[in-house]
Amino acid sequence: MRASESCASNVFSMAIVVSRFVPVRARGKAPRSRVPRFYPAGGEREREKLPTFPREKPSGAGQIDVVLSLAVASHLPDPKGEHGMGAASARLQRLADRMIRSGMHRGVTLSMFDRDTGREVHVGAGNLDSRTPYFATGVTKLFVTAILLQLLEEQKIDFDMPVVHYLGNCAHCSELHVKDGVDRTGEVTIRHLMSHTSGFGDYFLYRMHARRLRHEIAEGIDGAWNFEEVIQRTRSHGAVAAPGASKRAIYTDTNYHLLGRVIEQIEGKSFAQVVQTRVAERLGLSSTYIYCDPADRHPMPPLSRRMQVHVPRTMTSFQADSGLVTTSRESLIFARGFFEGYLFDKRVLPRLYTWRPMFFPAEFGTGIMKVQAPWWLHLPYRMTFLPQRVLHKPPRLIGHFGFGGSTCFYAPDLGVYVAGTVNQLSDPVRGIVFAVRGVEEMAGDIRQTQLAALRAEPHDRRHPAE
Repeated sequence: MRASESCASNVFSMAIVVSRFVPVRARGKAPRSRVPRFYPAGGEREREKLPTFPREKPSGAGQIDVVLSLAVASHLPDPKGEHGMGAASARLQRLADRMIRSGMHRGVTLSMFDRDTGREVHVGAGNLDSRTPYFATGVTKLFVTAILLQLLEEQKIDFDMPVVHYLGNCAHCSELHVKDGVDRTGEVTIRHLMSHTSGFGDYFLYRMHARRLRHEIAEGIDGAWNFEEVIQRTRSHGAVAAPGASKRAIYTDTNYHLLGRVIEQIEGKSFAQVVQTRVAERLGLSSTYIYCDPADRHPMPPLSRRMQVHVPRTMTSFQADSGLVTTSRESLIFARGFFEGYLFDKRVLPRLYTWRPMFFPAEFGTGIMKVQAPWWLHLPYRMTFLPQRVLHKPPRLIGHFGFGGSTCFYAPDLGVYVAGTVNQLSDPVRGIVFAVRGVEEMAGDIRQTQLAALRAEPHDRRHPAE
């Protein structure tokens, strides 16, 4: 484990997390509550375990007491070593180190939080650790969803309203959705954009002469575009389906460019400013922002196979589509804020679970993704380290991942959050595999080690006197 990941350096960040994520009474210890179950409003009738919705946030002296007590409790001496990780976390660290030695990765990082123990584990190797900024790409869409849900609560937006209603005088948006000679632009709603059922073509996949923008990025070709160019490309390739007609989610980055413009029109400020005020400031995220300055060299560039890719003008063009910069530690905080109700009332979450198949191994709901990886994808790792789970189905992950291998997920069946990146454009699925391994280790040996350490601690040290 890197020196920068030491327990002593975590006290301040833990204080920030605690002040926002530990609902307590003004005096005394918060009682442990049961996790409620919900039925989704649409799609398959599937129960999702969601974290407990906080009734009220601590403030004043009560908040200070909780910050100090948890900061002390989470840094007590641990017989198993840093963070109480033991052999299981050592396996994850060895896996991260092996990925670096392969030459296909220059940096990987993974941060996890276990709701059963209230402890975090961070793994990093190469030029990345849990505090190093990286491009989170597709995770940006979760930020868009969080902001839209806030606007919905404030009655500033209606998900079933046509998107053209919020675009104002958009001269470029006429005849944007034309299929079989029929213009259905006025039928495309906010919900269609969020669920990838608008039927728009994807400007990211299709460009001039059928050359993919993805290929240009992987080859290190730096380019720039604006909202109007996205609209022009989308129109030139035509729609691929009528709005809401497809039984599958047709992934298109055009949808989230449009949603970003909708947010800007409603808020009267840039998308980057909205993310700063509505998400980053609320959660105390100091290294999370939308990439807008090509001269900004703070984010660690990704690899494309063995070549480092530096395309700053391209990354500034993504914005609401894939323009997020964050760290694995702060992405983990965001995941908790998203699912635990600190950004919006989490009781609306089951309405997002209207799953449609998209591409292997993902399904898409309304502004959120579900990944259920097959068991054989993790067979080599399990045969070596977890033979007892060889034939077990991997845990469901709900959240989002990006094309550079970035991940931000919650595993509701195991009560574990995970976030990080493998920073590799040519093999983004490896990011999902890394995240699943982290979740299983966190819910297995790491949890048992940490629970044993908690039971071994004197009662007055776990719960300091009031």
